[in-house]
Amino acid sequence: MARRIAQLRYAVRRHRPGGLIRLITHNAAYHIRRLARQNRRSAPFDGFDQEHGTDTAGNRSIASLDVIELPEAQYAVHYEPSSAEGVRRALGKLAIDAAGFTFVDFGSGKGRVLLVAASFPFKEVIGVEFSRELHEIALSNIARLPPDLPGSGKVNAIHCEASAFELPDGNLVCYFNNPFGPPVIANVLKRLVAHHRDHGYRVIVIYAAPRHRGIFEDSVVFEILDETSDTVILTTRREPTRSAKAVPSHRRARDARAV
Repeated sequence: MARRIAQLRYAVRRHRPGGLIRLITHNAAYHIRRLARQNRRSAPFDGFDQEHGTDTAGNRSIASLDVIELPEAQYAVHYEPSSAEGVRRALGKLAIDAAGFTFVDFGSGKGRVLLVAASFPFKEVIGVEFSRELHEIALSNIARLPPDLPGSGKVNAIHCEASAFELPDGNLVCYFNNPFGPPVIANVLKRLVAHHRDHGYRVIVIYAAPRHRGIFEDSVVFEILDETSDTVILTTRREPTRSAKAVPSHRRARDARAV
């Protein structure tokens, strides 16, 4: 300890306070750059971005994004891109005429899922993201789609909080990659239930990393279409259930755990 104090005193005498601050800043910047290079070297290979010339990889904590001051941020989960192959596999299980459905990705982040869905013949593909930073990256990625891409109609990203998003008319395929916690899921579910109950539209939910799947299962409006260890696919029942309750209080309490 005494040796460290002596070294500090020496550094102050040698560099003066102003010079010492510049030296500390320089050394800190050097170590940050070095760690960044190490992280890039150790990061897993992401063939999707290399193939498409896009920027969809990498994890981002909520604290590192521009939404940290928003009330909804307390229910949000960190950004982590979905597996492109997993999304294709789930979409391939639907056995629907995609032209009769609009695809909506809730918590679309940088837009990887939108790019994958664009290769399917959906009527429209929409991403909903409340971080403007991630939303703008998604717009840049969407702009890289070939104009003559055989697949869906319009592909669009919307900067919006999920609970405030107005659902488009018609049948929906909704994608969730564990984007937020129970309070937000419950609000989105209420809209989906009303969309089905009031208009008779079919709603299919693809829920990857389905941490709060019970909220959908307890709605009595949805039933399981398919499930694997990491994804559950649910669909609205054939007959709209007008007496359905979106989220029973006993299950909401059980699922209201930390995100």
